Amino acid sequence: LGRRRALVLRLAKAKKVLKIPIHDRARETALVERVKRLGKAKRLNPEFVEVVFRLVVMNSKEVQYHEAL
Repeated sequence: LGRRRALVLRLAKAKKVLKIPIHDRARETALVERVKRLGKAKRLNPEFVEVVFRLVVMNSKEVQYHEAL
């Protein structure tokens, strides 16, 4: 999670320079579906995987909005 946070900060700065929005609903939806499939392949409950992943994504967006400006 610490590495992800560092990457998120770098990504946010790049998005700012390139004028790309932080939130991309279509990409997020595709990623959620992908991690659910990966979790299911590992015999994990897809709904649980989705909740955990969405929490990580929510934190990543929060970091981008508040710390990388």
